Amino acid sequence: MTGFCVEFDIADEDRFRCLAAVFNALRAAKLADEWRDDDYWLGYFDAEARSRFWWPMPAEQEDWNRRWFSTPVPQRFTDPSLITPWDFGSMIDAFRNGDYDLLGCERVSERVGRLSFAPHGWPYGGTGCMRALVEAFGHRVTAEPE
Repeated sequence: MTGFCVEFDIADEDRFRCLAAVFNALRAAKLADEWRDDDYWLGYFDAEARSRFWWPMPAEQEDWNRRWFSTPVPQRFTDPSLITPWDFGSMIDAFRNGDYDLLGCERVSERVGRLSFAPHGWPYGGTGCMRALVEAFGHRVTAEPE
């Protein structure tokens, strides 16, 4: 398959550099299949970026699991009470397990950036983790594959 991308409006230059640094580290880990623990990855995220993720307490996670599994499957993805931001570890795992190569994080114009990837097949795992990563640094996703 040919390359795909997630395009976004760049919030500011410093936040773009932070995004590019973690994307390049994820790319290197995926290429080498050498993954570090969440504490390592957290080093790429400042307090502002970390605040974009869901950090449930054990009781909160237990309550969410109970509600998720007691909700009929068709309603699980539309019930507003079950929709949460990505949790940090799940985002990292999604990059690790996505069936694609990460190609690059680049600026394509003064205000537009792009994360490029090449799926190995279909389904490849989707772009949800890429969207979460971009948004963690305050950028706004404007286009992604359907």
